[in-house]
Amino acid sequence: METVRIVGAVPPRPVWTDRLTTGSWTHWGRLDALLRADPKWEPQQVDSVTAESLRVLRHLPDPQQGSPFQGRGLVVGYVQSGKTANYTAVAARAVDAGYRMVIVLSGIHDSLRNQTQNRLERELIGAQADGLPGEKCGGEWCTLTTPTEDFTSQDEHILQFPGPFLAVVKKNVAVLQKLDRWLESASSYLDDMAVLVIDDEADQASINTKGNRPLDPAVGEDDDNDENLAPSKTNALIRSILTRAAKAAYIAYTATPFANVLINPEGVDRRVGVDLFPKDFVIQLPRPKGYTGTEELFGVTAQGRDVLRTVSEADVKALRGSRKRRRTEIVLGLASDTLPDSLADAIISFCLAGGVRNLRGFAGKPHTMLVHVSQRTDDQRRIAYAIREQLDLWREAERQGQRIEVIFGPVWENMKTGIDVPANDGTVLTAAVAVLRELVVLELNSVTGENLEYDEKPGRHIVAVGGNRLSRGLTLEGLTVSYFLRTASMCDTLLQMARWYGFRRGYEDLIRIWTTDGIARWFSELALVEQSLRDSIIALARAGRRPDQMAIRLRAHSDLLLTARNKSGTAQARQDSWSGEHPQTVLLPLSDPSKLQANFTLTDRFIAEVSPSVRRNGGLLARDVASETIAAFLRNYRINEDIVVFRNDLLADWIMERAAVGELTDWSVFVASPGSERTISLGGREVGLVRRKRVSSESIGILTDPAHEGVDLPNGPDAYKRESGAYDAEAMRAARPSTQGLLIVYPLDPEYLDVPHAEPVIALALSLPQTSDAGTTWIVNSMVSND
Repeated sequence: METVRIVGAVPPRPVWTDRLTTGSWTHWGRLDALLRADPKWEPQQVDSVTAESLRVLRHLPDPQQGSPFQGRGLVVGYVQSGKTANYTAVAARAVDAGYRMVIVLSGIHDSLRNQTQNRLERELIGAQADGLPGEKCGGEWCTLTTPTEDFTSQDEHILQFPGPFLAVVKKNVAVLQKLDRWLESASSYLDDMAVLVIDDEADQASINTKGNRPLDPAVGEDDDNDENLAPSKTNALIRSILTRAAKAAYIAYTATPFANVLINPEGVDRRVGVDLFPKDFVIQLPRPKGYTGTEELFGVTAQGRDVLRTVSEADVKALRGSRKRRRTEIVLGLASDTLPDSLADAIISFCLAGGVRNLRGFAGKPHTMLVHVSQRTDDQRRIAYAIREQLDLWREAERQGQRIEVIFGPVWENMKTGIDVPANDGTVLTAAVAVLRELVVLELNSVTGENLEYDEKPGRHIVAVGGNRLSRGLTLEGLTVSYFLRTASMCDTLLQMARWYGFRRGYEDLIRIWTTDGIARWFSELALVEQSLRDSIIALARAGRRPDQMAIRLRAHSDLLLTARNKSGTAQARQDSWSGEHPQTVLLPLSDPSKLQANFTLTDRFIAEVSPSVRRNGGLLARDVASETIAAFLRNYRINEDIVVFRNDLLADWIMERAAVGELTDWSVFVASPGSERTISLGGREVGLVRRKRVSSESIGILTDPAHEGVDLPNGPDAYKRESGAYDAEAMRAARPSTQGLLIVYPLDPEYLDVPHAEPVIALALSLPQTSDAGTTWIVNSMVSND
């Protein structure tokens, strides 16, 4: 057995949390025990919450320090990925460490605030010893809000209570004003009381979309009342609340932090103090095990899944247009005069998914379908009415003795591919019809006031029709089918509306999404936008820099703004380099046969010239290819004109610019060649065709297999694996010498792409090292100096 002699090690840097011993974790210990006793939580998931909550706590100021502080931080998760679990654990640990008041800003809707209050009372307070039900200050915690009541003014002497305080507050101006005034009146109790403010969905309502009154009062006292100079109201109130305590820390939580990292780091207002830029830290939470996100549904791992269904323009127009009168005679069919065929299919698929879930043992648990077509409540009412009417038609047909299974059967045949079917088709169809009888249609908006009521009425099969209330924060339990036509102009808005993200343990194969071709294309590119953001946050941590010292880089989207213009005043576009990047042809000219043929002919000659001969990792590798050869090939390659991330002419120019200074001079070319049944001749070599599935008319989502980025590195891609076993493509690019680039050629199977083309579709990707110009096409905060 070989031994390793450790000749030196860097000791861990002392942090203030080192003073906390095992016996210090009273509140966290109870929460930890509660989670471990819950069968929904796997041990490794609780271990992750344990580690990540401590990591966040270490970045907060020590609440027992003698001097005042104003902390600012940002925690980035994934949409519907367990951010609440993290900040609940952080709150428990913070109280154990000495923070006395926890204020959670929970969205802008009552439904989300109530949901959060219930969860925090159950997990933070419900487990405490000697708690008195219905009492605000009983046992160890004192609650300033209740599951049914937002913050209201109360006797400030309540702050004499020796235990910690909890307030779950909606981001509503009137409510925040009450809290701010109350804290001001209680200032004598706050001199040495450390306050932690947790801002859930922190890119919503919290961002300053206006100005800041100058610090110099000589500019004019009238500025205090000038609405044009003052910060936007919600932002100003949050900042004011933080200034009420001498010791205060603010943590923003969101999955879409584009606006947060673009806050002016120098923003200060004379009355309400510093803005909410996360100057102290930005932490990226790890992707949880079992999480279904953009990558799983629109990226490379979605290739083997049958998730997306395209809604035709005709159906979109039908939903937006006037409805026809209902027939008086019941005729069994898809009733296109009542609902568009795609929406009828989606509802039938939801019934089938519910039937399969029940056969798998999910009976009695919530099951939800999302219908999000418009933000207008009139549209929502009309669509909900049409769905109820269609359900009545089917139910009446069954009551008259007709067999509903005859319309469910064809939909099931189209749906069941890739599903682990728990019973024969007849049993599944019978179970689906039983679900149809129980379907409940809810309108979730400010007009109807209807709620999901998962706790009060468990086990329902709900078709949730809504708009803004379904756009953020609110969890749709047991979501399987989504019918989504809502457009957006911003990446953060679109990602937050994607309620299909989250944990779908035991029914991942039942997820189906109906949407338009254009929206599907947006989401496929969002997979790259999201990943580049997370890579940039990780790079910040590895560099050991604070967010006010090194700008987080945000990849631009081809069609969408990253966030609203009034939230991104500091945004600066930079388009200068592909250093450390992996540009790939996520869009292809699939509707242009002449381009496809030209690319195949070009690649056939190119492969013959570079002559790859080394078989490795499911493909053929050629080394020692000149940069001029690579640049010439790229210039002649025909791209989809809508693609932003792979501009072949700009890439070729950049490669030659780098070669002129001694970088990117030595190239490898890898031709992916899996052991597939279908092969072709490319450059005189027999290669297997690669399978990628379209997510829209021109997009294939993520192209690259992460292992391929390491085929030409010493010890190959297996030397670059994370603890989870996944390949770390970023580490592969970081390991590349600045002289060494890799071009990956993917000959895609045209039949699998459903392209009427005889030759394979040629797709390309590059794996690029860090170069001395170190930049790319990014949006950055222009106010961060990067010193």
